[in-house]
Amino acid sequence: MKKKAVKRPSGKRPAPRRAKTAAIRKTIDPGWSWDDRIPLIQGRQVGDTIYVSGQVALDASGSLVGAGDVAAQTRQCLDNVRAVLAAAGARIEDVVKITSYITDAAKFGDLLRERAAFFGASLPASTAVVVAALARPEFMVEVEAIAVRS
Repeated sequence: MKKKAVKRPSGKRPAPRRAKTAAIRKTIDPGWSWDDRIPLIQGRQVGDTIYVSGQVALDASGSLVGAGDVAAQTRQCLDNVRAVLAAAGARIEDVVKITSYITDAAKFGDLLRERAAFFGASLPASTAVVVAALARPEFMVEVEAIAVRS
């Protein structure tokens, strides 16, 4: 079968095709040993965007911080977000979106106060969801984030 010639206006060449470049994908590990024994990663970077997995109130050694205290748990969750971002070479000011999960709607004000103190003037877009429970009964708050490294 013979190919048909494509007619183009004289003197015009087709635009060159752009080569697709894959964004670099990288697992982010802040170096906590407690998470080595469970199948999860703390963050994933795609290009300049960092997706921080839901952070709970565990410190770097895996110990619960703030049992029964939403404010203390919120601070620890946000400190963990900061640690994951730092491992990716990003800062808290790079956060563009967070989602917070809380098990007690009556304590939502505590979460808001801690979040405002943590982010200051650079508040990201946010969503808050009241849930019946989190992964462990002692967890009262979980926070996930999306950041774009600047």
